[in-house]
Amino acid sequence: MSISTIERLNPFVKEVISDPYPYYSLYRKEDPVHWGISANPRLDGAWYLFRYRDVMKVMESPKFGREASKVRNDGEGAPVPKAYRGFSSMVSNWMVFRDAPTHTRLRTIVNKVFSAKMVENLRPAIIGIADCLLDRVHLQGEMDLVEDFAFPLPIMVIADMLGVDPKDRPLFRKYALALQHASASRLTPSPEVYEQAEAATQGFIEYFKKEIAKRHQEPTKDLITALVKARDEGNKLNDEEILATCIHLLTAGHETTVNLISKGILALLRNPRQLKLLRSHPELMPAAVEELVRYDSPVQMVSRWAYEDFEIDGKVIKRGDSVNLILGSANRDAERFENPDELNFEREPLKHSGFGSGIHYCLGSSLARAEVTIALNTLINRLPNLSLKEDSIEWADNIVFHGPKHLQIGFRSPREAKGLWGHDHV
Repeated sequence: MSISTIERLNPFVKEVISDPYPYYSLYRKEDPVHWGISANPRLDGAWYLFRYRDVMKVMESPKFGREASKVRNDGEGAPVPKAYRGFSSMVSNWMVFRDAPTHTRLRTIVNKVFSAKMVENLRPAIIGIADCLLDRVHLQGEMDLVEDFAFPLPIMVIADMLGVDPKDRPLFRKYALALQHASASRLTPSPEVYEQAEAATQGFIEYFKKEIAKRHQEPTKDLITALVKARDEGNKLNDEEILATCIHLLTAGHETTVNLISKGILALLRNPRQLKLLRSHPELMPAAVEELVRYDSPVQMVSRWAYEDFEIDGKVIKRGDSVNLILGSANRDAERFENPDELNFEREPLKHSGFGSGIHYCLGSSLARAEVTIALNTLINRLPNLSLKEDSIEWADNIVFHGPKHLQIGFRSPREAKGLWGHDHV
């Protein structure tokens, strides 16, 4: 297929979401700077960049950013239609959609809680959560890895960091899914989806307003207290920004880890030699986590707006154009990684794009690494004979936060492994 005949890519359709890598390979080879179909039908199209060097260049360039209002006055680039006032206002205060100086101010405050030292101090709690989740299912011999383990683990961790009650997890789950369906999929949601997100926003706001009021009266050592303190002492935050930051961290902040755990186990089960290698050489776990991020990135795509004209390979990206950076493709680029379609825990370490780059480098990357390391160690050490219970995978309708909607896995329960009297079967 030549550049002149290649079809315009629409990465938001089921066929691409279920197996995006053949599409990435084709466009990376045939048209790496591609004018494809935008998720927003009000736009004529959007640029898609597939090569590692182009993706990293744009992420690290001040000529691209996240605030459409800087280059568009038609309202077409807003993350959420203005008609849904509560949802739109809340999302507009998420640091992921802001540039300096607002992004810098918000990130500086929150970054203290995600420092390497703080994450290290969280490890015992994360281990306890992982063990507790497996205690609930280990006698069953099977589970839905997403629902029973990969989702609850990071949301329980972030709830602990915020200082909210983990028992409210079903409520967080309900609200988080409503917001995700309306803001993170880059699809064009129906009015009903936006209405559900608006209702979820109001529910979250009422919940966190009560928590913020409690911290003002009785400060503790959690993240909400740190945000309230920043507001009260230095006037660095307003109430809307505190609410938006809490909601953002509790929803989108955990999604990367959910997908990395579930896709990590899927990759291990589909690559049994690497699973065997990891079990026999546990010291490879840090390298394995990085390779799993590269091999099947939990975030497949991030977007930017062009703040000025920019030329790549003779094609001019114009000021105000939407630019989508395909992280999943960049991490499979043979110009950067040898045999990129192979999972290899002994690969020469090279920087991948899975956690982004530049000022929007993933704030929670250290926490995600710790959570995934503990999760994988717990799963492969406590559950003998891990296996997939289904051949076909149902993928969530989301190419951005990319992962399975469900993942049924089987394993031998301790009773099956050792027998009723604790003796190994012969």
